[in-house]
Amino acid sequence: MFASLYSPASPQEKLLALASSFSPLVENTARGLVIFSIVGLGKLIGTPQEIITAVARIGAAVGIQANLAVSADPDTAELLARHAPGITLVPPGREAHSLGSLPIFVLPANPEIIETLSRWGIKTLGELTGLPELGFIARFGEEGTRILRLARGESQRALRVMEAPENYERFVDLDHPQRLLEPLLFVISSLLTEVMEKLERNGLATNRVTLKLKLERNAQHQRTLEFPVAIRDPHTILKQLQFDLEAHPPDRAVLGVGVRLNPIEPRALQHGLFIPQAPHPEKLQLTLARLTALMGEGNVGSPELLDTHRRDAFVMRMFAPENVAPKVTVPVPFRFAFRYYRPAMPAQVRMRQESLTYVQARGYLDVRGEVVTAAGPWRASGDWWTESPWRRQEWDVELSDGGLYRICTEAAHWYVDGMYD
Repeated sequence: MFASLYSPASPQEKLLALASSFSPLVENTARGLVIFSIVGLGKLIGTPQEIITAVARIGAAVGIQANLAVSADPDTAELLARHAPGITLVPPGREAHSLGSLPIFVLPANPEIIETLSRWGIKTLGELTGLPELGFIARFGEEGTRILRLARGESQRALRVMEAPENYERFVDLDHPQRLLEPLLFVISSLLTEVMEKLERNGLATNRVTLKLKLERNAQHQRTLEFPVAIRDPHTILKQLQFDLEAHPPDRAVLGVGVRLNPIEPRALQHGLFIPQAPHPEKLQLTLARLTALMGEGNVGSPELLDTHRRDAFVMRMFAPENVAPKVTVPVPFRFAFRYYRPAMPAQVRMRQESLTYVQARGYLDVRGEVVTAAGPWRASGDWWTESPWRRQEWDVELSDGGLYRICTEAAHWYVDGMYD
């Protein structure tokens, strides 16, 4: 026996939750419609009438006003729930009689067939089932067979059971409070292996791992690591969790350990026959994790320029390789190239009547000479609304040694920023 719930005004999540509270075999048929099996509920609730009454009562308690239908055929239950208001209970063997008064346009069929039947004077499903079966099938073929079975309530198809969402999370309580990292890594490794095997059975990988540690005095320690590529190797994830725990150890003894993985589609690779294979991205990610453990967070990754006029303003983002199409190089006319000195060389500058006359700096190069020509100053400032405002002035100068340089003053200090080639 199957029950059907139809309520287009109710959220689909509520309908699914209501059906799932009665049966594990639930079909998410369409928006506002679910079908579920009630086989076996007789021993728990009673007769089909008592079962459908219980469904209606619990649905009303959570704000669901729906049409309900119970039948031995799921498609019959669906048609009656859609087009018969209230509660409908179809005794076994009476499916065709219960559907007989419904108009033919309720059938999920080709509109041309419905129009043809209407021209024949067929208005209801009862009239449709009265037509000669062999002649009807000879005219409409397999579609005609399907329509007749629907009209008679004889489809007897299997439910398209909704799969329960997979849970890629594991948690275990420790027998004794633990403060040492090595025993914790042993537990984390076991949990990671178990969850990763489940991912692989479902043909998935992960790009995010969340580690939850239950600490003493109802405290928690949670860390989340993101990966730029899909990963299936639990040892790679374990090593990165080790580096992260060494950099951010819990401040109390650990009572429980939990691991959650985010499932995604695995990465597809296509190697060329004559192209040497590059190192796996997992190895690069592991190397970056080691560097982060040595250098500290925020000091390893890909530099990204900030939208500001401040010189060399950038942040370090997590490295994420992308497949970028090769750019077509177009010849460009000759231009000046500028070489930045990092860090800029401290300089001594002489001025006369607000004009530059002499520049001297020692660092990467020995810069010294009279100013032959100077352009500037160009003034720039920003971040005055923050705790680290900046203000600088720049000049381009030609010195008597034949070099073209950019010099600047910032915070009452002079620097040689670089030179033009």
